Amino acid sequence: MSKLVFATFLVSLVVASTPWPLREQQFEYNKQAEVDAKGNLYVGSDQGKLIWMANTKHCSEVREANDQQTVGCRVLQDRELGNNAPSLQLEIYRKGGHKEIIEPGAPILEWHFSEDGQQVAFSYGQGNGQVTYALYDLATARIIEKLAEPSDESLLPQWAKSQAQIQDESVPMSAVLTDERTKWIAKVLRQIGKIRPGMRRRDLLTVFTTEGGISTRTQRTYVHTECPYIKVTVRFKAVSGESPSLDEDPDDIIESVSQPFLAWSVMD
Repeated sequence: MSKLVFATFLVSLVVASTPWPLREQQFEYNKQAEVDAKGNLYVGSDQGKLIWMANTKHCSEVREANDQQTVGCRVLQDRELGNNAPSLQLEIYRKGGHKEIIEPGAPILEWHFSEDGQQVAFSYGQGNGQVTYALYDLATARIIEKLAEPSDESLLPQWAKSQAQIQDESVPMSAVLTDERTKWIAKVLRQIGKIRPGMRRRDLLTVFTTEGGISTRTQRTYVHTECPYIKVTVRFKAVSGESPSLDEDPDDIIESVSQPFLAWSVMD
């Protein structure tokens, strides 16, 4: 294993030689990276066979590059704390069984692939407000660019921008579009206002749909059909006054509807 030190960085390149384990027949020959039903991560070889690299239990986050041959793993530091513990290490698995370990010496905040998996961009910091951005080249196992956080995040080079920032900057803005969005929100609020206590569960489906997360027969969060970030929490009375069970009934009676609120989507 060879190690290269760049300022506060310790970056090591490890070539993995783990033999290819037995898998289901449909995965025997494949030049793309795969994750099987048990969470095992594989990359392809030049011969088309799969090479085991890790299990997803080893990672707090897994991402695949656009080349479909490179996989990144933000390493889980403490299994008991899970994602609540800061991650100090990235592992990158490449075609041929190559594994590269990136350790910036501080918690990794955001990371993503760049240039179709040829580079990895990431930010790191100690939570004191000082963030550093770095661009790592997989072919040379080197940090090719590093910079401190600017006063305005819009000044960041494209490679350093998070996917969320890129999406935000891609949203078209104009006076006309702002007016149209305001009108659309007003329309949604009027739709939500038509849902009242005494109506049935089925009546919600004209405006809302369900999402993941914790729910009971007597309480569930619904999301707007046109925007999953617009939500309401609805309380129900079981139809015919029978004792509540886990099975929802379209005829359950709405007892109350919360004010609409914004929140990220919830997945089971």
